[in-house]
Amino acid sequence: MQSVLAFLALLLPLTLSPGPATIALAGLGMNRGIVRSMPFFSGLLISAFGIAVASGMGLNAVFLAYPTAYQILRYAGICYIFYLAWKFLRARPSISDSADGEFRVLDGMLLTVLNPKFYLVVTVLFSQFLKPGQGALWAVIFGLTAVLAVSQFVWLAAGAGIKPLLKSETALRIQSRVFGVLLLLVAAFMLLRPG
Repeated sequence: MQSVLAFLALLLPLTLSPGPATIALAGLGMNRGIVRSMPFFSGLLISAFGIAVASGMGLNAVFLAYPTAYQILRYAGICYIFYLAWKFLRARPSISDSADGEFRVLDGMLLTVLNPKFYLVVTVLFSQFLKPGQGALWAVIFGLTAVLAVSQFVWLAAGAGIKPLLKSETALRIQSRVFGVLLLLVAAFMLLRPG
């Protein structure tokens, strides 16, 4: 029980903290609601599970052995966040829910795969909760995926909960641009931060 509490104490702040995925989910919740955001949300979780499995099988060792591979991932992720920001900035959300520019499963998958922060979260968790010979790999992987699903859904639901307060298409467009700018700021921060 103590190790489960320690796991949650470390994981919850990491998964609830603002980042590219949480900002995108809150914005999508506001623009499209929960149901229409499910493909993107599902993509986030599918790739998170895959990365956790790959990390458990030694992916982190590849990044340690080839730091250039991590830098390529980092810059690709920054470019992809700029792309998502552009999608938010050009979106034309509508009160009638006929918004264009859908975010698909692949969009969610790419955001996770190209997010260097996620690899660091997995590395930290695995280093703290996986001891050689313990055989707890799958428990940590499923625990990580479950907590991530809950915390990411909180952001999506919070965004969807705010949508009824936005009574006009102008208000929806403004909030879409706000989330686009927030994603631009995240990407700029990642670009300027030594990585």
